[in-house]
Amino acid sequence: MVKTLFVLKAALVLQFATVIYAGEPDSVPRDMDTILAKLKADIELARNRTGVPGLGVAIMHKGKLVFAEGFGKRNKKDPFTPETRSMLGSLTKAFTATTIGELVAEGKMDWDSTSINTYLPDFETIDPVLTSQLTLQDLLSHRTTFPSLDVSWFWGNETRRDLIRRIRHVPVNPKLRSTTNYNNVMYSVAGEAAANVAGVSIEQLVRDKIFRPLGFSSMGFTMDAMSKSSNHALPYKAASYEDAVAGRFIELPLDGMAEKSAAAGDMYSSVLDLTRWGEAVRKGGVQNGKQVLSKEGIAATLTAHTIFNPALRDPDVGLSVQYGMGWVLGSYKGNNLYEHGGRVFGYMTDLAIFPNAELVVAVLTNSDVTGLPAYVKFQVADEVLGLRKTHDWLAVDAIATTAALYNIYDGLAKGNFPEKVPNKPPAHELGAYAGEYFHPGFGSIVVRLDEDELHISYEAFKGVLTHYHFESFTTVLSHGTAVEIGQLLIFRTGANGKVSGVSIEAMSAQAIFTKRQVKSPQATQHPSEYHSRHAHTVVMAQSQLSFRPFHVVQL
Repeated sequence: MVKTLFVLKAALVLQFATVIYAGEPDSVPRDMDTILAKLKADIELARNRTGVPGLGVAIMHKGKLVFAEGFGKRNKKDPFTPETRSMLGSLTKAFTATTIGELVAEGKMDWDSTSINTYLPDFETIDPVLTSQLTLQDLLSHRTTFPSLDVSWFWGNETRRDLIRRIRHVPVNPKLRSTTNYNNVMYSVAGEAAANVAGVSIEQLVRDKIFRPLGFSSMGFTMDAMSKSSNHALPYKAASYEDAVAGRFIELPLDGMAEKSAAAGDMYSSVLDLTRWGEAVRKGGVQNGKQVLSKEGIAATLTAHTIFNPALRDPDVGLSVQYGMGWVLGSYKGNNLYEHGGRVFGYMTDLAIFPNAELVVAVLTNSDVTGLPAYVKFQVADEVLGLRKTHDWLAVDAIATTAALYNIYDGLAKGNFPEKVPNKPPAHELGAYAGEYFHPGFGSIVVRLDEDELHISYEAFKGVLTHYHFESFTTVLSHGTAVEIGQLLIFRTGANGKVSGVSIEAMSAQAIFTKRQVKSPQATQHPSEYHSRHAHTVVMAQSQLSFRPFHVVQL
């Protein structure tokens, strides 16, 4: 399912995919209470039709909280309320960028003159020149060409610094991009650089620079911390769109998926504090008439640096959508729009700021396969701002997008493999494929033979290998019940006639993992322990250039 294992950026891209005709505002007299009552009914109907267990929606207009409602359930029995805390996913990125803006305002960092390596010597790339050139702005605007490294970061056992040291082994094109190459790990690197400069963790730095000055009491980091609140949402998934609409959900565990990538997507909040955050950003860091955050820092995050989606579209929503630093920048029917979506392990979120219209819309859900969060803001803008209605975003577009997402993820779980060549057995006995395969940038793949069946572990993901043809095997890699994606592995034979390596294909890209000599008979039984002990002790051949492991979240 993402970005990619979950389809990265799916919610952000799909919400702009429909051609829109923007007309004149409605001229009929409007009663706000009636509008909001209808909006409440429309959201509840859409929640049921898109199969979302629970969600919270808050709206701030002209500096006043005009709407704060919960819908459905946050767990099996309790209602989802405006106070319910839910994971934010990639909405965290704006907090990270703004926190760094505070350090820039204090003269401790700068956006685009000093290399990241100066702030964080552990960060190096395979190209020394590129290492000396990459800046905070490059990483925070997704301008680099690094492939996704999410698989080895999410649910990871190594420290952040150890994971960052791996990056020096990852092949990368040194030419920076003008289009957005969304990368969670680059945000993690930027966050760790800021933490290194400040001498505290990135989590503590965000608390010090944003949570406390703005008085956010429901915000924090990690699922574990969120679970200690008496009012938090549990994550859910459904096997199909039909199951979701029928309310047949699987409850997912609260685990530490994104803790190593805290700067990219490990925050939680209620819609109340999330809306207050949007209002503070809209006002350039001013709260209650006081300049609380750096005005210049926030302005920098809201300045376009890369093109998020260059596809031509109706002029009323802009010819393209840009990316600042932690914010997607666009427009809707003539109104400027700052926004970002988030998706992580059973949660999907959306925060939209219409700065000129003085409108902020926050949405939190406890399902991560739904088009609903991305479309609520458009329906709200139409209703609250009195824009001419051109779509029924909730009754039509949200439902169609949700059904399409379930189909996409079902296809990813099945895999996209070449046509099978029949009667082409493997070249070796199954036991010959067992062992550890290592890449210094992407981690370890461990294959073990168990009762005539090959099992694979790739970092925190597991699966069963099924022979396909020749030296190719297929598997469905998964982490518990949350993530599934079909993968094709192609084993390689060395000059000595023995299995020497394996390449794993993900989204038409590839990397080669080299088989290692296993001294301990237990090595293939405990891959995480073995990997952490040996991850950085052997220099291996570099992979082919374009390996892109699947993303696990839309952070």
